[in-house]
Amino acid sequence: MGSFGMVNWIVLIVYFGAMLYLGSRAGKTNNSTEDYFLGGRKIPWWAIGLSVMATQCSAVSFIGMPGWGYTSGLKRLTFTFQFPIVMAILMTTFVPFFYNTKVVSVYEYLEKRFGAKSRKLLAGIFLLSRGLQTAVVLFAPALALSMITGMNTKTAIILMGVIAIIYTFFGGISAVIWTDVVQMFIIWAGVLLAIFIPAVREGGFRTILENAAAHNMLSKLNFSFSLKDSYTFWGGLLGSGFLYLTYIGTDQSQIQRVLTAKNIRESKLSLAFAGFIVPVQTFLFLFAGICLYSLTQGKKFDNSDYVMLTFISKYLPTGIAGLITAGVFAAGMSSLDSALNSLATVSVNDFYKKINPKADDAECLKMSRVMTLFWGVFATVIALFLGNLGGVLDIINTIGPLFYPCMLSAFVLAVFCRKGNEKGCISAVIAGLVFDLFLFLGTNVGSLWWNFFGFLVAFTVGYIVSILTTKKDKTADITNDEFSFETATGSKLTIGYITQLAAAGKIEEKDNEGYYVIPGKIDRISYVLIGFFIVQCILLVLI
Repeated sequence: MGSFGMVNWIVLIVYFGAMLYLGSRAGKTNNSTEDYFLGGRKIPWWAIGLSVMATQCSAVSFIGMPGWGYTSGLKRLTFTFQFPIVMAILMTTFVPFFYNTKVVSVYEYLEKRFGAKSRKLLAGIFLLSRGLQTAVVLFAPALALSMITGMNTKTAIILMGVIAIIYTFFGGISAVIWTDVVQMFIIWAGVLLAIFIPAVREGGFRTILENAAAHNMLSKLNFSFSLKDSYTFWGGLLGSGFLYLTYIGTDQSQIQRVLTAKNIRESKLSLAFAGFIVPVQTFLFLFAGICLYSLTQGKKFDNSDYVMLTFISKYLPTGIAGLITAGVFAAGMSSLDSALNSLATVSVNDFYKKINPKADDAECLKMSRVMTLFWGVFATVIALFLGNLGGVLDIINTIGPLFYPCMLSAFVLAVFCRKGNEKGCISAVIAGLVFDLFLFLGTNVGSLWWNFFGFLVAFTVGYIVSILTTKKDKTADITNDEFSFETATGSKLTIGYITQLAAAGKIEEKDNEGYYVIPGKIDRISYVLIGFFIVQCILLVLI
């Protein structure tokens, strides 16, 4: 795509240097594993929220979503329009449990609730699925960068891998979050330029909207129940909804940053922030594609991902192109760094400490950095391998979501069902994997729907097995004993038991600022999120 130019290279190199400096500076306070994995639980809510958004907005989204807008207009708004509802559910259910129990790895909660086998199983599934997906996260932006800059794809893979490894190795979760904050603003800058430059060149937004309407790009919500189409209203609400419930609520790479907040109020505010912004962000990505459609006069592309790449390389002025190319790097590394830190977190907390229980905190901190290095090298090597097997990318991007329904079913069984047990948890995981493999290999059901139907099957099997194998829980109805989230085990760590304690006045429901500290209670900000979702739906119907 032409010569990248010296000025653009300088801008890109300065960006790399800035990320390395910021990451290493953030790591100066890492004196313990709690600092390394949780930032000392003192990260502000707005930074956590931006980090959640940056990771959700991978390089695939930064490049791919404008391509969606270019080819299908606003149809795929349903991909994230349910985000406010998802955030409200998580703020009311999973987050209070994970935060109050003071776990580092969310799979640690499963051991408290069910036993060690369920913890190891879900932690192992996470390492397998996230480890492979991290390689894809690394490969995709590297391929795009090679097209923009002319850099060899393997060189781009190694460069991205090395930079992310270095600042994550030294800085831990603090480096991940603070570099994500910077990277989120660069990503937004790229999207806004993709909107305003076409508007200026084409004579304003009115021209762009008229052109979009003429090509049916401002389509209304599709309320079809077709299982072949994942981007209908129902496909977005249920398919994508259950996808994000799992990804944000049970995937260590996401939920870990929520645990870095100062208190439960700030952890909830970070998710609420993302709940309000992510749907708007998706609209901007898609609208950027619509604007680029007018700019290129509807030019046909072999791959819709080339739309954004062509804009960067051909339409941006020197220097700005370098900055937005850094945005491609930013989108890739914001997903890569969080994956590396969370993989190290699970490796150390769920496996290394179990194998070596006498290891002190200093030794565990050292091992955390070793595992960050290991997973970084692993992802880089696999990404280099994928460069010669491009078809594998589609397979891994399809296989990855197969793990989500079984993960969500395990946590729903743990949080909501007093009679849930370890046998039911393991059965749910197996059933979910088998059923989603069936959907993948034997049907043409849209992939986002797998999250919903896979969860229904997995949870049903897990619940039935739990009912058939459960023993009477002598602690389930006792509300006159001392309770602590950090020491409680078994069915005491369910919503039903906690609300029973609160109703009996045994534990406090709210903090000093009026936010519920217990699960099962809806905060005012959650009602606002629900209202925002309803407003979105009304607007989409009226388009």
